[in-house]
Amino acid sequence: MKHDPFGSLSNWGKVLDLLEELANNNQLASCQTGLIRILRYKGHWRLREEVLKRIGRIQAPSNELIDQLLSILADDNIYYDVRILAGNAMIQLLKSVRNSFCGEINKEIRKVVEKLKRTPQPPFLEETLDRLHIEVNLPNRLEV
Repeated sequence: MKHDPFGSLSNWGKVLDLLEELANNNQLASCQTGLIRILRYKGHWRLREEVLKRIGRIQAPSNELIDQLLSILADDNIYYDVRILAGNAMIQLLKSVRNSFCGEINKEIRKVVEKLKRTPQPPFLEETLDRLHIEVNLPNRLEV
């Protein structure tokens, strides 16, 4: 999971090609460190968006990846489209890895979603938050 094959992110064309190749070969899980680095990189919006569109298929997401998604979702200084993509990726991860998120991660997701829902949000973000709220509160997500 410590693998980062992406090299310089300023060479974004090659990074996008490699990202597509890794996604097509179901190898994104093996390079989560690199994916997190891309999600933190503010130098190119398309890299971030492409990672967010693809990471929902990862079968064993790391806690660090989940934390980065939550960070993006909760950041009022990031444009809404990326926050919506982060929420959708989180929903996909929750659906694909049922019962494998620990209770602490579920609590953090709930906390972020509930905080965001306390203030008015644009309709598309509100819709994503509603779907994420439902997904994280399904009975099989409750801590035992």
